Amino acid sequence: MSSSQSLCFGNNRGPDPGPEPGPDPGTGTNTGTSTGTDSTPQGSYWRVLYGLYEPRYWVEPGKLLCDCPSHDVSRWPTELAELTIASCAYRCPYCDEFNKNGRTRLMASNLRRHITKTHIGNAPVYGTLVVAPGWKK
Repeated sequence: MSSSQSLCFGNNRGPDPGPEPGPDPGTGTNTGTSTGTDSTPQGSYWRVLYGLYEPRYWVEPGKLLCDCPSHDVSRWPTELAELTIASCAYRCPYCDEFNKNGRTRLMASNLRRHITKTHIGNAPVYGTLVVAPGWKK
């Protein structure tokens, strides 16, 4: 985690309680609890892992993973969530070390690997995160 980002501890129930998990990408319907996937199911988003517990910890400040206008998820949990990284994503939500050159093409698979190896491998902080496999066409 870079010095420009920090964890937001607590149950996140303040004036801005944060996003709710996104819709199930298999249903194709908007349940009103989207995290930025209203106009396209291919955006990056997160969902509660196993449907048991809501995430309590978030990365602050939030970060967009791509520049697509309809992909507006900027708050990312550090626990108890499955992350779905869209093919247009090229920024890591957890650090500024990934993709320092700012390349925007073909970075999603590298980002998935980076999150899995660099952040999820750091079990005390990110150990309950899971990265979903890439999109299949």
